Amino acid sequence: MLPEHHHDERGDKRTAGHIEAFLDGPAARPRPPRAAGRERRPLVFDTRQDWTTALRHEAARHARYGRPASVLLLDLSGHPPEPAIERLARAIGDVIRHEARETDRAVRTGRLTYRLLLPETGGRAARSLAERLERAYLAAPDGRAEGVALTVEVATAPRNGRLEDALDEAEARVAGRNGTS
Repeated sequence: MLPEHHHDERGDKRTAGHIEAFLDGPAARPRPPRAAGRERRPLVFDTRQDWTTALRHEAARHARYGRPASVLLLDLSGHPPEPAIERLARAIGDVIRHEARETDRAVRTGRLTYRLLLPETGGRAARSLAERLERAYLAAPDGRAEGVALTVEVATAPRNGRLEDALDEAEARVAGRNGTS
């Protein structure tokens, strides 16, 4: 039962006429098909300040709404020869650009260190991306150097935990693995 002041479009002849005209009117023009092979917009690396702001935003979304979020920590460990550092950094940057989604946020935090913020991504999906990144890096022609290994660590906030705490724990694991406590 609707209240007396409720507007009932069935009782309004003008509205009913508009609805009938809409339903009986010409069909909408079909949308043009997407170009086959159309490439997505490539991921652009953030500045550290922009990435940190995005991290805080995702952490707040996680805390308030319980939405999943993860961070991948990518580090090239070892002691590559000086001329190889930029080549290796470019290779890992290209791999990140190719494998990451448009909504992901990437930053280079050191000579051979990257972070990738994954909004709306739980632990399983983040680990899957980490494996794809490792495979793609190893397959890259410029991605190899004597005594250098790629370390990928996943930081996923638990349902009732903080993303920042998960990131700190992952940073500690990477530092312990690389011997730089």
